[in-house]
This record gives sequence, structure tokens and C-alpha cells, in this order.
Amino acid sequence: MTHLDAAAHRSAVVEALGVLGSGPEERFDRITRMTQEAFGVPLSFLNLVHDGLVTAQSTQGWHQGSSVPAESVFCATTVLTDEAIVVPDTMLDPRFAHLAAVTEQGIRFYAGAPLSMLDGTRVGTLCIMDAAPRTLTAEDIDLLRDLARWAERELGHTIERDRVRRVVEGLVPGPVEVPGYSLEVLTLPREDSGDVADWRVAADGRLHCTVGAVPAAGRASALLAAAVRAAVIARTDVDMETAIVGLEAQVAADLSAADTVGSLFHLRLDPASGHVEYGDAGHGLAAVVRADGGAAVLRSHDLPIGLQPEATARTPGALDLASGDRVVLCTDGLLAAVGDLETLIGWVRDADDTASLVDRVRGVATAGTLLVLRRD
Repeated sequence: MTHLDAAAHRSAVVEALGVLGSGPEERFDRITRMTQEAFGVPLSFLNLVHDGLVTAQSTQGWHQGSSVPAESVFCATTVLTDEAIVVPDTMLDPRFAHLAAVTEQGIRFYAGAPLSMLDGTRVGTLCIMDAAPRTLTAEDIDLLRDLARWAERELGHTIERDRVRRVVEGLVPGPVEVPGYSLEVLTLPREDSGDVADWRVAADGRLHCTVGAVPAAGRASALLAAAVRAAVIARTDVDMETAIVGLEAQVAADLSAADTVGSLFHLRLDPASGHVEYGDAGHGLAAVVRADGGAAVLRSHDLPIGLQPEATARTPGALDLASGDRVVLCTDGLLAAVGDLETLIGWVRDADDTASLVDRVRGVATAGTLLVLRRD
């Protein structure tokens, strides 16, 4: 991954942890308190690095929950390394001597250890600071690492079943309105499904709709789904031919580490013309149902994310929607409750409107996502 891709992935993982903005938590404060006492320093922090910011999730001697630009603090460097960083005198270190923490706040000593999640993503730091230069012994550095491992375990514990459910539900965007069209959505999140779902109106006025899935063991599915969705959103303004290719480059390493692949169907509608561009990365659960009852499954020969050879280009498709035409997208979990895609297409034909179709599916499904887009 490039540096920008790694930063976007880190932000997605931090978001999936579900702790930003949650307020003081004793399980984190206990760690920073013991770290402060163990080293006899005035300042200790458990920081999270995300979206160009460093947020003090827990701190002793500073402002709880405060955020500062990442480029202005030590931890933006620490989070990029595998090992602890120790700066005996910040004024003598050209990497940090110019920081406001040194020149304005008088920090002369810094030591920090990166915090990593199970997939290897470094999400933050556990660090200590002092207004006077000082040194650490090898035993001191080992102790800081041990305390950092404790912090990692506590952060990892946030991806428990109930919290993952909230994370998945939180990944569902709000309703959108597109004049001349109706978009009905049914989302039934399940923490182990790894479903990806997103819909939004881009800056150019086009409607973007995405469904997909990233199957993985237990808690990893939610993290991977969050990373894929973040990659989708990051490419809102990228042309269709390169968007999925860039997305794949961003998340392929994470999928490989989890020994899984992802499927994705992404469409973009120009409301003025009714023209739709779409890309299908091994998903295959999309169809257009015309006003006269004719239907076609929207598929391509592209492989899932993580399987497409690098030298093979993705092949976008296109169609035009006339009045009364509908596009239906879904995930495996939802389709299993209906039966198969042909059955769902039949339900679309039979429905008086998109809302009644969604109600019918809601009556049988317990998990998954359904999007129905209709041109009025």
C-alpha cells in the first residue's frame, strides 16, 4: 500500500474500533495512569491516529479527548514504525525540534511505542513526555512495550460482538434523495457477515450505490468491510475504469493477510440522463427489471477483489434507465432468505412500488442488504 492508502486504512480501522468520542474509559485510563507512575513523568498518552489527526483517547496530565494535527506531534512518526521511539532531548533531534510541542510547550523528552491490531495495522501509540531531557534503559523500553501490548489488548477487546454490531450499523449511511428517482434500502446488519453497503450523492450530482461482502473469521470481517467501504468512499470522484482497480490496490494486502477475497458491485447514476455505469468484482447479485417486465442480470467476467490478476483491466458495464425501470442490488445473506436472484426479480415485477418490495423481503430476511433504485 502507498502511504496515503495506509493512512486511509488506518483511519478505517480506528473508526471500526468504535472508541473515538466515547469519553473517558477506566480501562484505558488505568493504562495511562500506571504508565505515568511507572516512569515518573508528568505526561502519558494513549493516542489514536486517524484522518490526519492524533486524538488523546486517554491521558494523564493533559486534555482528555483533545485532537491535534498529526504533523504537529511526535506520534505521527511513531505510528509509522514497528519499534518504540525514544528521544532523550527533543531539541537535539532534527525530526522533532521544530514541533510546537517542543518550541511552545517545552517538551524535551519523548518515548512512544506503536499500538497494532491483529491484522498488523498500527492505530496509535502509548507514549510518555517530560519537560526535562532524560534517558531510558533497555529495561525501561521493554516495560513501555509491555504496557503498549496491554493497550493493544484493550483496544482489540472493543471489537466484541455487541460493539461490532454497532460498528456495522454505524457503517450504514443515511437516506438520500434524488429528484426523479426513488431509492429504497433494507439493511439487516450482522456482525459476522462482512457486508459492505454504501449509497451517496457525489459532488457532481451522481448517485453512487455499492454492495459487497468480505467473508472472514469472526471480528475480522467487520474490520475488513470497514476498510473496503472506506476505499469506496475515497474514490467517489475517481472515474469508474480506475476506481475499482485503485480500491483493489488499497485493500489487497489486508485481504491476503486474512486469507480471503471480497466481492463488490458499484454503480453510478447520472440522474439527468438515466445513464448508469457499473462495475462488478465477482459479486453478481444485481439486476435491472424494466417497466415492461423484461429483466437482465448485471454481471461481468471480472474476478473478486484480491483475485483479479494485476495486469488484467476491470471492465465496467453500462445501461440506461427509462421511466419505471428498476435496478436491484443485494448481498448473499439477504438472497438466501428469498431463494435465488430469479425469485427476487419476480418479486420486483410483482411489487406495486419499491417500498412494498422492501417490506416483502423484510418479512423473510434476517441478515443482509437490499437496494432498489427506480426511475419515476
